[in-house]
Amino acid sequence: MDLRRKVELAPKKPGVYIFYGEGREYLYIGKAKDLRRRLMTYFSDSSQRKNAKVQALTKEALELDYLVVSNEKEALLLEASLIFQHKPKYNVALKESEYYPYVEITKEDFPLVRIVRKRNLEGEYYGPYTNITLLRNLLDYLQQVYQFRTCERDLKRVKKPCTEYHLHRCLAPCSSKIDPETYVSSSIEPLRRFLRGEMQETFKLLEEKMKKHASLLDFENAAKYRDLLLNLQQLLENQGVVLEPWRNLDVVGNCGRCYVVLRVRGGNIVAKLNYSLDSTKIEDFLFHYYIVNRNELPEVVLTKKPVKLKLEAQVRPPADGTEAELLRKAIENAKVSAQKLELNIDALEQLKQLLKLQDVPRTIEGIDVAHLQGQLTVASLVVFRDGSPVKSLYRHYRLLNVVNDDPAAIREVVKRRYSKHPVPDLIFVDGGTGQVRAAIDGLREVGKDCGVVGLAKAEETICTAEGEMSLPKDHPVVRLLVAIRDEAHRFANTFHQKLRDKYLLESIIETIPMIGPKRRKKLLQKFSSLQQIKESPIEELTKLLGSERLAKLLVSKI
Repeated sequence: MDLRRKVELAPKKPGVYIFYGEGREYLYIGKAKDLRRRLMTYFSDSSQRKNAKVQALTKEALELDYLVVSNEKEALLLEASLIFQHKPKYNVALKESEYYPYVEITKEDFPLVRIVRKRNLEGEYYGPYTNITLLRNLLDYLQQVYQFRTCERDLKRVKKPCTEYHLHRCLAPCSSKIDPETYVSSSIEPLRRFLRGEMQETFKLLEEKMKKHASLLDFENAAKYRDLLLNLQQLLENQGVVLEPWRNLDVVGNCGRCYVVLRVRGGNIVAKLNYSLDSTKIEDFLFHYYIVNRNELPEVVLTKKPVKLKLEAQVRPPADGTEAELLRKAIENAKVSAQKLELNIDALEQLKQLLKLQDVPRTIEGIDVAHLQGQLTVASLVVFRDGSPVKSLYRHYRLLNVVNDDPAAIREVVKRRYSKHPVPDLIFVDGGTGQVRAAIDGLREVGKDCGVVGLAKAEETICTAEGEMSLPKDHPVVRLLVAIRDEAHRFANTFHQKLRDKYLLESIIETIPMIGPKRRKKLLQKFSSLQQIKESPIEELTKLLGSERLAKLLVSKI
């Protein structure tokens, strides 16, 4: 049955419709109050003439299906759930300027708390946050207060508590020392309340514990709780703006299709988030941010004007001077993002002209190589869209068979990457003509073709297969390529540093005869660098190794 005939048979009821492509690929998911009326618009003469997106969609679509529901609200929620799960190519996509981290609380009898960047339909998430260091420190302090589980061990197989229990950072559900109900009520529920912005409860608890231990002359524990209280307060205050502690809200400002969300929890701005959306309607952004992407919804969402979208929150303009100032800050930041996006698009247009590319290189993948005198060779691959990094698509590569040969390493990475993935609009390599030609050779070996450009470091000379060109260092194209080069370099060096740290750590541990396989495994599970061991209290190392003498010997070797 052709699509037009199926549309004519659609019911006049609310529901969700799905266009499928080849191999039942999800092309577009939409909702409708009246399925037949809405679907008929896709095949009307005016839509086919005026709307390029509709024309492309109906041309590519091979199948159509629809799901009837009871009302518009059900259709809205089902549409959002399907978009989140399948991410159809023709639906408007909410693009993050960075790959933001979240706190995940797993759905288990003894929930696990961890930091993640990818979310699924099962977990419970709080965030997103802007600063990963802030988030790690925040959970570190909160774990000392509420002792929730952070290890990912199989609790059905483990019977002995781990080091975290002995350090008073976990209630040891792995060894049946606590039942699920008590664990959730004493560890998980207070954490949830803190992450939602009810922070005063935690501050009051720490203050009470500090005073209680001080009255019992237990000054060591009193100092511990005092330090925790001060550290938590200072960590949040360092974010910049401190408001009344009862304020828990999101502030959404936009300039064109650039959006900024300020997340205020407990009177503190805990995140400033940047997004772009192919729509200037604030309703579309709120739909994708809260309903499709399932981000945490506070009681109040501030916008410049009222919106029609029904959320389980107050969506309204500012009600006082403080809220008005927050909205002004969000809009100002959105304007900065819009200006940056405009400059990036201009630089990409110029890059197209310089390299004589067929299309504007909206997607660029950058490659860099790092090694230590030919050893531990690694490569990074970073992805830029519209001139901004997309960190969720970054990748690392270990190159075991390449020694002190950057062109050979680049050729190897190109072959491994593009034998499995489609090529971008442009490939950037850190280096000169030799590296560019190596990338082109790698593409030919896997039967692919793509523009390749390099940047020689000495004079920031742009290199292609046809030759070199020099532009002023403040030229938009040079600035863009330098940004990609620096990001690829940073990402490669970060990975390489981790490998070096692990290599040095393993080497030092192996020089101590009394540290056998079991102790070595414990150390490598707990620590990833010599610096971490050096900064750890000797008491912690003693508990881990079971010997103070051995702990001191290990520290002396670093």
